[in-house]
Amino acid sequence: MLRISEDEKTTSLEPTSLSDQGYKEEDLREWILDNPHSILGEDILIIGREVKVQYIGDAIDLLGIDRDGNVVVIELKTGSLRGNVDFQSLKYAAYTSYWDWDHLSAQFDKFTDSKWGQKLYNGEVDFNEKLESFCNDEYELNQNQRILLVGESIRERLDLVVRWLSERDVEISVLEVDMLQDGNQLYLDTEQTIPIPEDTVSEISPQTSKEPWKVDGKSWHLDKKLNDNTADRLREVVEALGNVESLDGPHWGQKQYVSFKQNRKNRVIARTRTEVFKVEIYDIPADDIDVEELADSVGVAKDDVRAYADDLRGGRSGILVTLGGDRDIDAEQLAEKVDEYLAKDE
Repeated sequence: MLRISEDEKTTSLEPTSLSDQGYKEEDLREWILDNPHSILGEDILIIGREVKVQYIGDAIDLLGIDRDGNVVVIELKTGSLRGNVDFQSLKYAAYTSYWDWDHLSAQFDKFTDSKWGQKLYNGEVDFNEKLESFCNDEYELNQNQRILLVGESIRERLDLVVRWLSERDVEISVLEVDMLQDGNQLYLDTEQTIPIPEDTVSEISPQTSKEPWKVDGKSWHLDKKLNDNTADRLREVVEALGNVESLDGPHWGQKQYVSFKQNRKNRVIARTRTEVFKVEIYDIPADDIDVEELADSVGVAKDDVRAYADDLRGGRSGILVTLGGDRDIDAEQLAEKVDEYLAKDE
């Protein structure tokens, strides 16, 4: 960073450190709480500060949710990132991966009741309403977990570990923090060093995308994720669901599923795996569904159909049907049942 004087001469600002200026990890945490986007470089919904982790005996510095609904574990270190911070953050991410909508909602309420949450959100806030306004239309709550390490410098050992994890699709990022001094004025600068920012990657290799489902989601699901037989079954189901007039879709651009919307909200999704895919029909009263009759009409075993009163995903009720490439199914019957269920909800 350069200072330009009135006579248009340039002078470099002097590098310093947080510790040299008397700042600690707690100060960095408060700066992030005051302005998450400016320091972290993205919008993150903060839901916790010093979150106690049961059985581990430690606390997550900051906990958040990104616009895709992923839980973000944010670990802060003044000075260099050393020791077992990489393993520690992995334990935190693994621990939070089991948190459902109720657990995350309770954590958000606990945070908003604190003085930090009150300051950040300025009063009473409903978790569900906040998610709906903050997250993308096709968000899936806690489908994945991310790790964000923030520190002033990185030792070579940690650098190699983090890059190795990142290259193997563990969503871990590093933000390096620099403090600069101009007389009595201090400046804080941040730079993402791992992974390489997307705009830099595109300049180096414009044909390479780390998110191919966003470039060609249909090919991602049918050609890359599923085996041939399961892909054929998915084509049949997607085509049949596409004829349900009340649904908008298919939308292929998500990594984990293909979605159909109603009033901009996911109502039916096909969650893809290699050998099976799971059709989830949301906001359907589970008690009103004859599971055995649905299984017979679609052509699957009764055990492949499950009804959920309030915990299919994110506290929503619904039906889950597991389908695979080795099973003959009646996709048209499935679509008719979906149409019937949605009509009852109108």
